[in-house]
Amino acid sequence: MQLKKVIASAAAAMVLSVPAFAAPQDPQGGFSSLLGIEAQALTAAEMQAISGALNAFDIAAALNARAETLSANGHPILAQIALNQANRYLTNAEVINARYAALGVLTACTSSLCP
Repeated sequence: MQLKKVIASAAAAMVLSVPAFAAPQDPQGGFSSLLGIEAQALTAAEMQAISGALNAFDIAAALNARAETLSANGHPILAQIALNQANRYLTNAEVINARYAALGVLTACTSSLCP
């Protein structure tokens, strides 16, 4: 009985692995729809231009504004969640902004919460 189970397991493994070996081996890999596309990394200036508000104080201000909108529209639980998140950003703003600066994507603070 054990031998039959071993043989059945080996046969199942071979059946399942054959399609992987039968597929054409593309040395570059990836999807065929991406062939011919050349990509390059964005510069720090380009990342800042498209990234939006990457400043902890601006994010906290946006979350506070969203909380007011949610509260006015009758969603007190979601408003409280947004306020909690805004408070987390404000509490850890220096650390978050230091990380954004290290990544080269820190934007200038434009909100009223700036120090």
